Order: sequence, then C-alpha cells, then structure tokens
Amino acid sequence: MSSVERFVEEMGLMSQERGDTRIAGRIFGLLVIEGHELSLQQISEQLGVSRASVSTNARLLAKRGFIRLTTRTGDRQDYYQLVGFPYDDLLAEVAQQFTQHAHAISAFVDPIRAERPGAADRITELCKFYEKSAAFLQRWALAVRDEQTSQKDKT
Repeated sequence: MSSVERFVEEMGLMSQERGDTRIAGRIFGLLVIEGHELSLQQISEQLGVSRASVSTNARLLAKRGFIRLTTRTGDRQDYYQLVGFPYDDLLAEVAQQFTQHAHAISAFVDPIRAERPGAADRITELCKFYEKSAAFLQRWALAVRDEQTSQKDKT
C-alpha cells in the first residue's frame, strides 16, 4: 500500500473514530491529496466504493462545509472539491459538540445532587471541563480563521 493510500485510509479511520463514516473520511483524505475537484465517478473508482456511497457521504461532507459541489458547463456529472481551508470548521464543530455535551451533562447535576452530593460535584466538574474546552476550541477556531484570512489578504 502506498503512502497516499495509507493516508486516505487513516483519514477514514479517524473519521470512523469520531463517529462519522469511514468513507466520508476517505473522501476528505482523497480530496486533500488531489488538491482539485473530482467527479463522483473518479472518487468512486479511486476509493473502490459505490457511486451511491460516495454521493451520500460527499453530500454529508458538503452539508458540514468541508467540501463543496461544483459543476462544469455541458457536463452532467457532479464534482466535489475541498473547501479552501476547512480546518477551522473542524475545530468549531468539535467546540459545538463539547458545548452540547456540557449542556446534556448539566441537566443531571440537580437530580443527582439530591441522591448523591459527591457525585453531583464530580458531574459539575465534568461539565466545567466541557464548557472550558468548548470555549478554548472556539477561540482556537477563530484564531485559525483570522490567520488564514490575514494570509489571503497578503497575497
């Protein structure tokens, strides 16, 4: 297996580890490697998966803002390409997940406090961890976005 194939596969495994599909991660990895738009057919052939699976997962990635659909005049195929710099979006997405986790966890503090005060204190600390982590990740995402914008302004 080539280093390119290993990279694409690793991106798939990382995606799967986050709870997303392996194919979505592999599509993302392939588009990072290629650096230009690819048709659904090209993606399907290079990854060795069905066009239907590529289509479903590409739409998921596009909805999340990591890739975008493009077309060519006179060509009926759909093409996808990596969004210019989606990495700040990845951080913002994780920050949003941590915010949701904090909210879900906080709903348990008061009910558990009546039964087990010590447990409620530990749950409160866990909630604070998620809240602080979410704030940090959001600031980091904004810093990455600002840095990218400033680099674009220089060119």
